[in-house]
Amino acid sequence: MQESHHFMLLRFQFSNFRSFRSEQELSMFPVHAKPGLTDPALPAAAIYGANASGKTNVIRALKFMRDAVANSHATWKPDALIPREPFAGDEGGATPSQFIVDFLLEGTRHQYGFKVTSDAVVEEWLHVYPKGKRQTWFVRQSETDFTFGSKFKGENETIRGLTRRNSLFMSAAAQNNHELLSPIYRWFSRSIRLVTGSRALLQEQSAAFFKENELLDQLREQVSLADLGVVDVRLSERPGQLNLLGPGKTSIGELMRRMMPTPEFQLFHRLGAKTVPFENEQESAGTLAYLALLGPVLETLGRGGILCIDELDASLHPLLAIEIIKWFNASSKSASSAQLIFTAHDTNLLSAGVLDRDQIWFTEKDHEGESHLYPLSDFKTRKQENLERGYLQGRYGAIPLIGAGQVLAGLDEDHV
Repeated sequence: MQESHHFMLLRFQFSNFRSFRSEQELSMFPVHAKPGLTDPALPAAAIYGANASGKTNVIRALKFMRDAVANSHATWKPDALIPREPFAGDEGGATPSQFIVDFLLEGTRHQYGFKVTSDAVVEEWLHVYPKGKRQTWFVRQSETDFTFGSKFKGENETIRGLTRRNSLFMSAAAQNNHELLSPIYRWFSRSIRLVTGSRALLQEQSAAFFKENELLDQLREQVSLADLGVVDVRLSERPGQLNLLGPGKTSIGELMRRMMPTPEFQLFHRLGAKTVPFENEQESAGTLAYLALLGPVLETLGRGGILCIDELDASLHPLLAIEIIKWFNASSKSASSAQLIFTAHDTNLLSAGVLDRDQIWFTEKDHEGESHLYPLSDFKTRKQENLERGYLQGRYGAIPLIGAGQVLAGLDEDHV
């Protein structure tokens, strides 16, 4: 098991990334909390909006920040461009992209951020707030212009000399075992988990989690509680195959991965008096989606960290999505530091009573193609207001289906 540190994300800010041009903020502060205080952070945040409005790009922005910290020193090539994706247009390419996180580490607030162009890191900084008073640990204002705070002990000058113009000092320091920065690096690289795209690979990872941690009994319990019609579940291994390589070049790592046996779920159903194994192709998409998410969900709840799920409700029954949100909300009352950030279309989650108003966010794209992220708490809503109906009626912007109201109205007129 990985080393445990108590982290909570308080706020994530970013600008000039994909469909977002201006600075955006996703806050995990409770709406009545005062920034800078150590109030418990929210355990979950939901992001709603129309297709192509920018929901997924919020998660991608956090992924870029994570990958820059984890990989910029070790794997980004010295002469390569920084793989950022600025807002489309001339100004996006010329303007730095900025990423900032405020977080609690062992009860102390930290702020870490950086600005990058496609060529170089142009700013980077880390501030720490013991007992609420700011200490500057380091500030980088160019490739070589660094200032180190008096409380920031370590081999700072040596590491500065090893830091390339296109890599982060945070990344270089962690690769060189900087005692104060290594816990922050580990949180970025190991405790921010992302679920995007196809669930097929995720199923393998989920099965591997239960196998490696010998959690078959817990797996059976969760599958039983979910009432999926499955009477038993086991973990098996599919032999590795070489005939899946397909055309084009394949890395040695990918080749070896495909040769290794693949952990997989084996599900059993009752047919008459017999218990019969089903192939994955025979299972419902909802069952497979639940199993794919179950590993990362339970891993995050057990070890802490942030789980970001794009389209939580994809193929998943609303009651199971609600259950997952409940688990994270309940974790805030325990010692766990687990948090869930997800995008969704299913409006049932808005009226299920599992999300407080400060846990609901929207994305909307304006006429110039620029996305905007904003919270429901920007709107004055009554305590008993039906949030699902309000969202569908466009009361909070972010209309999920442009013109749907007009189409339905037209259908009604045709049938009068």
